[in-house]
Amino acid sequence: MSQPSQVRTYVPIESAVFLKTNERYGGLSNMAPGFPLVVNGVRIRTSEALYQSCRFPHMPEVQRMIIGERSPMTAKMRSKPYHRASRPDWDGVRVKIMRWCLRVKLAQNWATFGRLLLSTGDRPIVEKKVRRKDFWGATEQPDGTLVGMNVLGRLLMELREQLKGDEAESLRFIEPLAISEFLLFGQPIEAVQAAPNAEIPGWTPRRPSRADTAPPQPSDPQPSLFEQPMISDAEPVSAPSLPTLARDDDSQKHLSDYHPAVRDWLGDLPGRWDVLRSKYLFREIDDRTDTGTETLLSMRQAHGLIPHAKVSTKPVTPEELKGYKRVRTGQMVLNRMQASNGMFAVAREDGLVSPDYAVFQPLRPMNPDYFVDLFKTTIYRAKFRQESKGLGTGMSGFLRLYSDRFGAIHVPQPPEEEQRKIVQFIRVYDLRVRRLIRNKRRLIGLLNEQKQAIINRAITRGLNPNVAIKPTGIAWMPEIPEEWVVTPLRHLSICLDGKRVPLEASAREKMLGEIPYWGANQIIDHLNDFLFDEDLILLGEDGAPFFDRNKPVAFFSQGKVWPNNHIHVLRPKPGNRPEFIVHALNCVDYTNYVGGATRNKLTQSYMKAIPIPIPPENEQNAILEYLTRECTPLDETAERAAREIGLIQEYRERLIADVVTGKLDVRHVEIAAPEDEPILDEDDALEEELEGDAAEVMEGADADE
Repeated sequence: MSQPSQVRTYVPIESAVFLKTNERYGGLSNMAPGFPLVVNGVRIRTSEALYQSCRFPHMPEVQRMIIGERSPMTAKMRSKPYHRASRPDWDGVRVKIMRWCLRVKLAQNWATFGRLLLSTGDRPIVEKKVRRKDFWGATEQPDGTLVGMNVLGRLLMELREQLKGDEAESLRFIEPLAISEFLLFGQPIEAVQAAPNAEIPGWTPRRPSRADTAPPQPSDPQPSLFEQPMISDAEPVSAPSLPTLARDDDSQKHLSDYHPAVRDWLGDLPGRWDVLRSKYLFREIDDRTDTGTETLLSMRQAHGLIPHAKVSTKPVTPEELKGYKRVRTGQMVLNRMQASNGMFAVAREDGLVSPDYAVFQPLRPMNPDYFVDLFKTTIYRAKFRQESKGLGTGMSGFLRLYSDRFGAIHVPQPPEEEQRKIVQFIRVYDLRVRRLIRNKRRLIGLLNEQKQAIINRAITRGLNPNVAIKPTGIAWMPEIPEEWVVTPLRHLSICLDGKRVPLEASAREKMLGEIPYWGANQIIDHLNDFLFDEDLILLGEDGAPFFDRNKPVAFFSQGKVWPNNHIHVLRPKPGNRPEFIVHALNCVDYTNYVGGATRNKLTQSYMKAIPIPIPPENEQNAILEYLTRECTPLDETAERAAREIGLIQEYRERLIADVVTGKLDVRHVEIAAPEDEPILDEDDALEEELEGDAAEVMEGADADE
């Protein structure tokens, strides 16, 4: 969220504005090609890739993945799955890091970037954003001005003034930032220097003045432009309280005795811990059933291995389960295709799992839950991704972590008692986190219920409580004001479903951009191309939450968009507000319109027959203004609660990662478990469900689902 004191307003015609890299000032963008960098001998294609890699000094493999991408947008998207594992002080240092990246870009592209920077004259430099992202840039307002914090633009202006002034020569030599763990591939970042003979054509630097005799400034001053030590998009949120945890500086083990690659990604460990390849800790067991009568177990991200009958009503016969793998209590199970998502679990009971899963027997005295917690951390998920093999690339594809590759990966082994303490700490803390998150989700649910009640009444009865009404014969809106009419959706819109184009995840990966790609009821990706550029009504076709009245199934889309084949595309006809029709569609009882044997589907014929209450246009306008006024505070409160949930989860992941890798010592920490242990509730059903049985295996299914 922007800080009011930092928000600026710019007039585009008076400013040097850039949005796309092929525009006049597009080279100022971090996405711009043609300004290569070299840091610590590593060639980096864009300043965007350099900036994103600085998020993860503790994760060299993630840095390599980001820097290895040819496209700057792909490099940025590559970092997103790991954002929760960003360096813990990221919000406090990101402006400093961005300033340093821009200085490196200038020093190593002195002529080209320097000339472009100076060509802006004295005009404000503004990065224009098409969506509401007003921290680094500014968004266009109805009056045509650009409003936002525009931090990137202001850093560029700062750099331009330094280039014009007495500090120009000092910009040829860029020292590393004086912050902790400023690393690239595990090595301290070194100073960067411009080529000795580099000059900016047609520009003469200002002669040194008396200022040159003044004491030198720090290598990374923080001018008054950004006096705040942290400019954060997020609001503070209280995480579950903890006793003071000590950083484990007790004889940290430098892994000089191990392969250098281990040191790069695993880092230092407590001296009392050991490090072994996982093949010396676990042995794969391939024990198949010949009867299929054992209990089938399904794997869930949040709850591990649980009986299939508890999560599915679909019966599975013993004949279908013949050849499935047996698993015994205490053994560890890996979903090979989801290793990079941390899909490991310890069996709490004997049963059967998918033949494609790997079952491991511990070879030493251990607490296997410790290793499951370890393997769910971002650092290990990235390592598993690197070691997985198969068809496909990037974030898509049929990739498996085979047992030989898993067995070669180094794993820390704390003493068994410490493993037990770590697991106990994580379980108790996790219960507290889940209770807090559950309460915030309930708050969001109540806010959505209140909002939907306001919308339902306004859309079906209007704003005048004393208006004369008439019956409709429709169950979900039995009465409407006399002046209103009920019109089938086919008379209010034109169906454009024939122009939809679905894209597999592998295809979308090559088209990453900022244009929304819609699935059944949400944006599932962002592309650099579009199918439509107009006002549209989007209505779920299959897979939408038709029977959850508090969740939308219809959406109003403005501008460029790419819908897939799971959502209807409607062009509103003139004469009615499309936003009103969208609200009406979200009030419909879809019981008589949706069908399907295995998946709820709204066909075109039933969709076109949906009745919509239509008031006069001036009344539509009044209702929409009323809904904006009444619902906006509810939306803002719900969004704040959702942000808090994200921050709590981020804190939890970071804390667990530090505990299981020995960065935090919890041997002597005791925290009380909450009195009411959270149970499986409706929110847990929203967790990604990856079934192990062949009948319901979802790995590699349609990426749009």
